[in-house]
Amino acid sequence: MTWPDFIETLYNLATPFLVVRGDLDHTRTAHQFCLNLLEAEGGDKRIAEPAVILHDVGWSTLTPEQIKMAFGVRAAGERAHRLNRIHEVEGAVIAGRLLRDQGYDPIFIEQITLMIGRHDSGNHPESMEEKILKDSDKLWRFSGCGFWHEIKRQDLDSLELYRYLEKRRQAWFFLPTALSLAEEELKGRDREIAYQKIAAGEVSSKKPSLLDI
Repeated sequence: MTWPDFIETLYNLATPFLVVRGDLDHTRTAHQFCLNLLEAEGGDKRIAEPAVILHDVGWSTLTPEQIKMAFGVRAAGERAHRLNRIHEVEGAVIAGRLLRDQGYDPIFIEQITLMIGRHDSGNHPESMEEKILKDSDKLWRFSGCGFWHEIKRQDLDSLELYRYLEKRRQAWFFLPTALSLAEEELKGRDREIAYQKIAAGEVSSKKPSLLDI
C-alpha cells in the first residue's frame, strides 16, 4: 500500500468516530497544517500524520452534552478537564486498535498513542512529532474554516474568539512556523471581522482592522 493510500484508509477508518462531534473538517485542516509543519520543521510523517488524523476519535465515546461541557472557550473546571481527559485516553485506545488492525509498526503505534493520550493536557512534548500534533490541532481555530466553524459550534461572538486566540497565541505554540502561521491566519480573521462590522454599519469604513476598533 502506498503512503497516500494508507492515509486515505486512515481517514475512512476514522470518519465514523469523527462525525460524532463534526470533526472531519477539523481533522483535514489540522492535517494540512501538519504537512506544512513537517516540510518547514522536519519530523517523521509516519508518526505525525496518523497522530493528527486520529487524535480526536475519542470524542465518539462522549455524549453531545458531555462534549459541550468539555470543549471550548468557555469550558472550565474539574468536570471539563475530566471529560477532556476521557476523549484523550479513549482516543489513544481507539487509534491503537485501528493502527494494529492495519498491521502498522508497533513502535510507531506506541509513540502515536502516547501523543494522542495527552494531545490537549500535556504541556511538555517530547518529540518534534508531538509538537506538530499539538500545534496543528490548535491552528485549526485560527484558520478561516475553523474560526467560523467554532463561532457556530460554541455560540461565540466573533470578537470573543478573536480576542481569545490573540491573547493566547504566543504561549500556545511550540514551533516558530506554527506561530507564524497563526499570526498570518489571525490577520485574515481580523480583516473578515472588521469588514463584517463595516457592512453592518457598526464601524467606519476607514477602520478596516480590529486593531482600530
